[in-house]
Amino acid sequence: MATSTARLSIAGWRTRTGRHVAYAGVITAVALVAGYMGILPVFRSHLKDYLGIGDDKFGLLFAIGPVTGLVSLALGGPLIDRWGARRMIRICVTGVGGAMLMVALGGADFRWFAAAAGVAGLFSAPLFIAISAYLAKLFPNHRRRVLSLNLATSSAGGMLFPLAAEGLIHLSEHHPPVSFGQVLHAPFLLAGGLMIGAGFIYRARIPAGPAASAPSRTGWSWRDLLLPPRTMHLALLIALHGTADTMLYYWMARFLESRSFAGQALAPGVVLSGFALAYLVSRTILAALPDRTCRRAFLVLPGITGGAVLIAAILSRSSMLAGCGYVLAAFCWSVEYPSMISALMQCDRKRFGAAMAASGLAGGLMLSLGMAASGRLIEHIGEAAMWKVMLLPACCFPLVGVGGLAWVLLFDSKQ
Repeated sequence: MATSTARLSIAGWRTRTGRHVAYAGVITAVALVAGYMGILPVFRSHLKDYLGIGDDKFGLLFAIGPVTGLVSLALGGPLIDRWGARRMIRICVTGVGGAMLMVALGGADFRWFAAAAGVAGLFSAPLFIAISAYLAKLFPNHRRRVLSLNLATSSAGGMLFPLAAEGLIHLSEHHPPVSFGQVLHAPFLLAGGLMIGAGFIYRARIPAGPAASAPSRTGWSWRDLLLPPRTMHLALLIALHGTADTMLYYWMARFLESRSFAGQALAPGVVLSGFALAYLVSRTILAALPDRTCRRAFLVLPGITGGAVLIAAILSRSSMLAGCGYVLAAFCWSVEYPSMISALMQCDRKRFGAAMAASGLAGGLMLSLGMAASGRLIEHIGEAAMWKVMLLPACCFPLVGVGGLAWVLLFDSKQ
């Protein structure tokens, strides 16, 4: 009798685990499609010419999303803790799909692209928090692993989309019947339709694992964003890491084709694809390690080493070294982000949504100001001196590493 009960228990565990793996696979696929919005910076000067804008408006285009994201993060982060992750996923997936359709149907009007960037920012930031919370509840004993795998899978999109952009540009340049507008808008129409359809998946109730519990409160208060120093310190480090990483990604394609270099050794799309491949490999390795392996070291060393590599690559003034250095640096610092999020979950599980919202608010503000300011600065000093501007976000990574060391010494040294 005991043996039969044990077998039934093991069979039930395997069934639940299989379901949770399937749920994780679906939401990871949704996140992969949502990442197609990130293809726009790869079109670089082609997009500028199509919209008839300069570097100042190019920077402004990618500063709008973080501004609108500030509002949604202030509301959405705490509400994830109260409503549950699934409800927010459904809302945000539909919103991102709507933004993609705006790009698809907006023509060559900069205002439509700006509006789409605003809508995407409104929904994409809380979507990432909701997905992280959902996966953590599905696999409560393997948080860092499942988050690393999710981010690694998302990096697969980051690897494929830049190559797709280069292929689309090549198609429009070498086949006159196919215009740049067509290769720009058509994929967004398909991706937007998929995202709108995915929003209906989460209308049916899907169990979120044994750790899930129904939220007891549905209201919202600014007090939700008041966090203890230990949590806020990590949240700000996550914000600074995300700001520097995103700024570099938005500008890198433009930088590599600029007059900062004597010639273009590598296609920008290939470099960005290599960047995503570095993320995929490093985070897959991280996912294979037990959650507590190098837990503290991964909060300190990746930012310092990766930042040093990128700074040296930019100062080399070689297009080849800058591109390869960016990929190598990304391999170093990419393990830092999931490690910090895992540490944040561990130190404040019940308020993870609020903590990520606070991080997103700080990061969104920094990213918006950084993109707008860097665009104006590049326009002012000229693209031949653009390498000086690129050093600013590169220097943020060593600061994150030093900040991680301070967090370990102040709040984690006795654990």
